[in-house]
Amino acid sequence: MDLKQVRSESIQVAKKIGVEIPPTLPLMDSGLKVRDKNEVAARMLAMHAVAVSAYGFDRNKVIAWLNQEALSDSLSEHEKQFVFEHIGQPNRFKMQIEAIWALAWAMGIANDLDFTKDCDDRFVMQLPNLKQSQSSADFRNRINPRPLAQIASACDLAYCLHWAIRQSEGEGKQLAGKLKPYVVIERRRALEWLLSEEEWENVPLDT
Repeated sequence: MDLKQVRSESIQVAKKIGVEIPPTLPLMDSGLKVRDKNEVAARMLAMHAVAVSAYGFDRNKVIAWLNQEALSDSLSEHEKQFVFEHIGQPNRFKMQIEAIWALAWAMGIANDLDFTKDCDDRFVMQLPNLKQSQSSADFRNRINPRPLAQIASACDLAYCLHWAIRQSEGEGKQLAGKLKPYVVIERRRALEWLLSEEEWENVPLDT
């Protein structure tokens, strides 16, 4: 994988969005690899359960479903505190739907990863229905990971767009294009996690 070519493509895509990216930003590390698909599935499903809870679904039923699917240990520490102890702000976990979308794209479930658009409103229909205590087996069986090169390209673009967001904020300027910071940042977190060995809450998001 030619990381310089990956960056060149990111710069071109960003330019079409309306964002200028300097060619001097550091490139991604070499030797990237994608996490095991079962670990990724568990992360998506855990975040889904937490997001459902954040939107007001009965937490006892969320906990029962997590136990049913053997997913309680897949929650991050802050997610555990939110679900089990009611500690934390719901909005933080509502926004994670964009991280789930990015992982779903990387795992071949979602078809599109347009950083200028929110995730599909119908995305929830592709995830297990906790109201019906639906098994996650069908969701897991639909996973068909995309090639490393595609995922790395998306991660590099997310990094570039995140840099542009921070730059605009630092200069007190309005961000060009149709980007929403939380969409870019949550998706970048997911893609960086996918290509690293970091714990979910320790993923570095430096720009």
